[in-house]
Amino acid sequence: QDEAFRCKGITEKLLDFSRLGDVEKHDTDLGELVKGVIEMVRHLGTYRQKKIEFDCREYVLAPINAQEIKQVVLNLITNARDAMKPQGGTLTIGLRERRGWLELSVSDTGSGIPEEIRDKIFEPFVTTKGALGGSQTPGTGLGLSVSYGIVQEHGGTIDVESAIGHGTTMTMRLP
Repeated sequence: QDEAFRCKGITEKLLDFSRLGDVEKHDTDLGELVKGVIEMVRHLGTYRQKKIEFDCREYVLAPINAQEIKQVVLNLITNARDAMKPQGGTLTIGLRERRGWLELSVSDTGSGIPEEIRDKIFEPFVTTKGALGGSQTPGTGLGLSVSYGIVQEHGGTIDVESAIGHGTTMTMRLP
């Protein structure tokens, strides 16, 4: 039954990936959206060993599809959490306006992304998790690929900085 649910999840991600296109966008407070995702995950057992910090001092309104950007934020937070398993660590989320762009950064104090796959992590099926990545944490290699597509459809970018043993920072920029 667990494997059936996992296959269902993979299929849904593939369908989401293939459906990327024009989406309805509305002015949304990105800070409130991020706070909502943080509150949702904070109660999950897998986040209890992690400290979550959120720095947002401004009202940050952006024309976005809230459901899609929520999916991106959740994926970035989940990846950061998984990078810190099982030892715990600190997850830091920052949101600010900079030069006409909204920048959302998600940083972890986890294991980092190996240099040999760092420039490929936004490609489908590239993962450091699950059977494909050789770890115990389940992963399909579709989350970042789908997130990348969503951010591009919003006219934005997503970048990664990582150091082995010191953690990773993913930065999403939206107009």
